Amino acid sequence: MILGPPEDCADSVRALKKRGRQVCSLQAAPSKPPLCLDPISFTSEDAKGIQHPHSDPLVIEVSMGDFDVERVLVDTGSTVNVICWQTLDKMGVTPEQLKPESRTLTGYDGVVKLLMGDVKLQVRAGGLSWKTKFVVIVAPPVYNAILGVLWIYAMQAVPLTYHLCIKFPTTTGIRTLYGDQRVARTCSGIEKKQRKTKDA
Repeated sequence: MILGPPEDCADSVRALKKRGRQVCSLQAAPSKPPLCLDPISFTSEDAKGIQHPHSDPLVIEVSMGDFDVERVLVDTGSTVNVICWQTLDKMGVTPEQLKPESRTLTGYDGVVKLLMGDVKLQVRAGGLSWKTKFVVIVAPPVYNAILGVLWIYAMQAVPLTYHLCIKFPTTTGIRTLYGDQRVARTCSGIEKKQRKTKDA
């Protein structure tokens, strides 16, 4: 499930209006660690091996802590990073290690989920490692985790649906993470089955 912003987060109507006014004024770009200055570009080579046309999501594999985690959705529509409790449980994380939260998340389908809490994990992808904050939910795990706009921004990454890959600068050049189209379609099938079960 692709999740939206917490209902009681700082994105109040007043905060959203203020952010809307800020984009109308010229702002200096924030300073970032020195990374590769090469431009990020996509070519037909990046789309090789993909069945076209497609409407598949970008599903990748990353490392979290000491584990390689598959079925990770890169979602430009999610304002938070999300991880399922079932995934953390398999990683040996205990409920006591979570920072308690009493917020809720609302999915694109309008379903409200209560958070178990927050957790920070070291996420490694393509040679870069970022301490990443996730909100933890209990839900049937279509995806093990969702990396939203906060992670994409921190990585200075550019995801592209057509090519099913994501590119980002590192100190040694532009790195590419390719999605797995087969896994993406498996996840879409699981999601459809869950919807049918819920609607039955």
